[in-house]
Amino acid sequence: MNRSSLRRARVVAATGATLVTAAVLAGCSGTSAEEETAEGLTTVRVALGWISNVEWAGFWIADAEGYYEEEGLDIEWIGGGPNAPTTMQSVAAGDADLGINAGGEQWISSFADGNDWTAVGALFQESPGAIVSLADDPVTSAEDLVGETVLGQEGTQIIYDAMFRLEGLEPDYEFLPVGFDIAPLVEGQGKTYTAYATNQPIMLEEQYDMSPDDYVVTMYSDMGMPMYGNIVYGDSSYVEENGDVMEGFLRASIRGWQENGDDPAVGAELAVNEYGADLGLDLTQQTKENDLQQELVVGSYGDPLFWIDTDRLGGEMYDGMTAAGYEGMPDPESYVDLSYLEAAYEGLGE
Repeated sequence: MNRSSLRRARVVAATGATLVTAAVLAGCSGTSAEEETAEGLTTVRVALGWISNVEWAGFWIADAEGYYEEEGLDIEWIGGGPNAPTTMQSVAAGDADLGINAGGEQWISSFADGNDWTAVGALFQESPGAIVSLADDPVTSAEDLVGETVLGQEGTQIIYDAMFRLEGLEPDYEFLPVGFDIAPLVEGQGKTYTAYATNQPIMLEEQYDMSPDDYVVTMYSDMGMPMYGNIVYGDSSYVEENGDVMEGFLRASIRGWQENGDDPAVGAELAVNEYGADLGLDLTQQTKENDLQQELVVGSYGDPLFWIDTDRLGGEMYDGMTAAGYEGMPDPESYVDLSYLEAAYEGLGE
């Protein structure tokens, strides 16, 4: 088995029929960062909050270029998906050492279940969460949705509720649950659709021959609900006991995501042909998605990659969560530890 094939063998994809089975997870459960491979590398199992597609392009680049190996790490990627365990379930069960969870709100709310997490960084400085509407009936505020039918994945009602409350309105809409296909919006079943700004709008262009002028993407942040996305975390005891692993993982990941900004095609090709080779991914779509998401990875705050501003998180981001009905969020200072990220940057120098 060559090096490229070995990396593919260490990606566990899970989505729909390609589900992470209990047998696979059980087979991983005996591994920890204390164990080493035959090459003397420390194994780290990383649970991803979505399928092994281009959303993780910078990680794929870092892996393919050997940056994790340079840090003495052998990364076992555990893909997620709509029918897979959440990253919180995997980390809590000991089936993963680190998790990268897509929804910041979902992850923060999991503290209420008694979890003791430590966040060491966030990939998305600005969450890709958005609502999409058609240009002939655009939605840019909750006022546009009063009395209307709206579309979204089950559980996104709280997003719509927050939109109304942040504008001083009582929620007044009919919610129709849909999946991850944007077809119901095109078919006129509702006025707006909850989406990832880096994904479903591309479907409108590729599947329905629309141009960017034919639809409107309104980011959650534009409606008063900014949030970090793809938070990198682990159980607090694991993080504390494996500081060198945290630093090395972050340093290699920074390098990968910096390079991802140079050419979106590189990470897309890795996703399509290697890390997500069994998923039937489309290279054109994956390249477009990667190009769109890098802007959110860099963000508009001017912070370094993976940074988390605890004042911003506990301020305007928590305000949005409160409007969505979340309660009892812990002080970000109690669970965010950027010392490993700072050490990673020091190791990179200029």
